Amino acid sequence: MTKIQFLLIAGVIGLGALASALVGTRLVYRLALMGLLVLGVFLVSFPDVTTEVARVLGVGRGTDLLLYLGIVAGGFAFLLLYARVRRVERKVTLLTRELALREARGTEEAL
Repeated sequence: MTKIQFLLIAGVIGLGALASALVGTRLVYRLALMGLLVLGVFLVSFPDVTTEVARVLGVGRGTDLLLYLGIVAGGFAFLLLYARVRRVERKVTLLTRELALREARGTEEAL
């Protein structure tokens, strides 16, 4: 194993530990995370596999394949985060309206 492979595997494991703490207790998320970690360690350990898969898919190099997959994954993550932010904004708006209505009712009763 080369030095860079050792550093990359350590980075993948460290990132996995951090992500595991952030994911929480949802089993589906934990299984997906573990699958990605195992895949990451495997691909770092056997880099020629990405080149072979890329050739089967019609992509020139394994690094190009990883770049394309990274772009798609980044777009997917962006959309998930955007949807979550929109849901939180809607909840904050509803809570703010409810609070304003309660305060208005309390003011009317005080008069």
